[in-house]
Amino acid sequence: MRWQEIALRLTLIVGLSITIGYNVNLWIAAPLGLMAIAATAELAIRPYAASGADKLLLSCGAVATILILVGLGLNLTPWGLTQKTWTITWTILSIGVLAWRRKLRTRIGWPLSRVGLISLWVFLASLIFVAAGMLAVAGVRHSNRQPTLAFSIVSRSADSVVVEIDAISIVDRYRIVATSSIAGARKYISPPLIVGSAGEGNRIFRRVPVNIAGVWVIRLESADNGSVLRWLKVDLH
Repeated sequence: MRWQEIALRLTLIVGLSITIGYNVNLWIAAPLGLMAIAATAELAIRPYAASGADKLLLSCGAVATILILVGLGLNLTPWGLTQKTWTITWTILSIGVLAWRRKLRTRIGWPLSRVGLISLWVFLASLIFVAAGMLAVAGVRHSNRQPTLAFSIVSRSADSVVVEIDAISIVDRYRIVATSSIAGARKYISPPLIVGSAGEGNRIFRRVPVNIAGVWVIRLESADNGSVLRWLKVDLH
């Protein structure tokens, strides 16, 4: 394989990683991703295909199978299936295929004179391949940006409870309310908390004072309408 071809393939691989990693517009990322994935798939299956139609069918099947297996595998890892892990994994696989097939050369041809039923099937399969690539990129981004709001207890003592708020892709105002049905318990209401997370995540710790031992209910409420979003039950003795 000539150095010009290696440089072009590496540019496609790195370009796909950059567009996904930096959240480039989908209409730019999807075509670039399609070209990078198609180039890698074609290089991997070329010795097993006798014609252009064979290459297209084998490439579509191989890419679909690899995407499913990679997604399942990443979902079982401690890091999960995210935009970052998918990008890193696909980059490693693409470079591995490039190293594996480094002795092959690319032969590109456009049989424009042959237009018939086979060409129609090739065109339809290409459209399906493009749509699948766009859905794959959009699906990873949507999964990675899915709003998350977690409310948990970090520590407790005789006169207070420290709670933690974890938010991803959420911008809102909250307040913490602590109540108990024990006689003499004083209700606690925190000042409004502003949680602003554009996607990277926001973590807030707050100390909730309590004046008596027993069972307390700590709620995370919307500061705008008072709706309860999360709640915790803690027994202090």
